[in-house]
Amino acid sequence: MSVIRISNFIIEEMAEYECENENELVTILEKSEARFIDQYDSIDKGWNAKKATRSAVRNVDEESLYQKARESNVAYNSLRHRVKNMGESVGDAIKHLKEKINDKAIIYQYKRQLFTTIKEIAESRIHNPNKLRKQTIEQRVRNLRQKNRLAEREDNKKNQLILVLTDDILAPTKQREISIKTPDGDTLTGNKKLVYSKLRERYPNLVPKKYQTFIARSNKSNWNLEQALGLEYPPELMPIKHLIETGEYDWANGEKPNFVTHIGNPVILEEKKEIFPNQTQFANEYGVPKDMVSDYLITKNMTPEEFLKLKGLTP
Repeated sequence: MSVIRISNFIIEEMAEYECENENELVTILEKSEARFIDQYDSIDKGWNAKKATRSAVRNVDEESLYQKARESNVAYNSLRHRVKNMGESVGDAIKHLKEKINDKAIIYQYKRQLFTTIKEIAESRIHNPNKLRKQTIEQRVRNLRQKNRLAEREDNKKNQLILVLTDDILAPTKQREISIKTPDGDTLTGNKKLVYSKLRERYPNLVPKKYQTFIARSNKSNWNLEQALGLEYPPELMPIKHLIETGEYDWANGEKPNFVTHIGNPVILEEKKEIFPNQTQFANEYGVPKDMVSDYLITKNMTPEEFLKLKGLTP
């Protein structure tokens, strides 16, 4: 789905189940999934990679603990940790967690300024010039508190606990170096911004104009760095890369698509050994609606040749 897009799949509800007991419902769902996998032989003939796995379900004690957590309005994971790992009784654990809710409010001090939330610090242009994410700052504060390396002071009048933040909490993150092999055969090494700038200067017709476009693509699970930089076929075109590079097939009209702006899945016309970069270009070339092409090629699983013949068109 990540490669050819969810829009090219039809998602249908197979069955519906209802059960008051969570464990029983999990068991019913797993058995149902296993039955459908066997019924449709979806490992050999479909998209399943393996048989349905059994989920971890709560035993009776844990189910009771979960219910007590809900009734007491405390976090189940915290309650379970104190009972199972720390050996506290359920009553003592609930009492401790309830008292903790009423603890002093945490205030953060950086330089001579006070902040009520980490989010405020993260959004401060003055105090967070390196634009660290809120999660990054939170993790650094948490680590220093665990190591008792963060100064704290109490304000009993305001019922506050003030954490005094140090400069290293807002220091820039270390940028990981990357290495990219260029179309000319040499290799560029450096942080992402440096490598992007050099490649953009050398290959303005290949590399995205905006650095954020490169970053957004490189953060996607199915894009590698070369693809994100426009130096390699994008994920949707990778399946036909070998057809073009071996010379067996040609791009339709001899026009290679722009890897940076390309969107959509390729259409292969076997009779003419042509490849259209996407369904839109194929539809435009033959003067048919794009949604009609998608309906017949994807939904009805027709080949491009079968579709053209059905519509009285020649390849």
